[in-house]
Amino acid sequence: MKKIAATITLAVGVVLAGCAVPAEEPVAVQSSGGAKAGKATGKAKKKTVPVKLVAKRTTAKASILSDGSPLSCARVAVTNQSKKNVEVNPLYFSLTDTKDTKHDAGSAMGTYENEMPTTALAPGENAKGVVCAKGKFTPKVVAMTNELFGEAARAQVA
Repeated sequence: MKKIAATITLAVGVVLAGCAVPAEEPVAVQSSGGAKAGKATGKAKKKTVPVKLVAKRTTAKASILSDGSPLSCARVAVTNQSKKNVEVNPLYFSLTDTKDTKHDAGSAMGTYENEMPTTALAPGENAKGVVCAKGKFTPKVVAMTNELFGEAARAQVA
């Protein structure tokens, strides 16, 4: 009986080892989306990304649930440029600081006003809101994952 159990364990281990999830290519960081972005030459055709993010540093107004902890924030606009619906949720965002440390936006959930809404964007629709993480840092990049927790978009924070 022990030999059968050991054989099954070994077989399962071999099967699982062969099912490793392949490494995912990182999503390119979009520019900060300033007024002059992409208009310098006029000749280069901009590549359309499925989810466009535009982000700018901001300060958040504390909500009634705030414990007074410092927050670092960005005002974010999400535009669905794909042909499918895109799910948006404040838990799908993170902020990377100037020291390349990633901060989860869920750490500050509900502690500030004008939070990014939870919604589904049809093709062409957009949503705007504030994304914050606890701590005092300078946000450099905002990232958004999709409902399967794969990275959907990244953008520089202006």
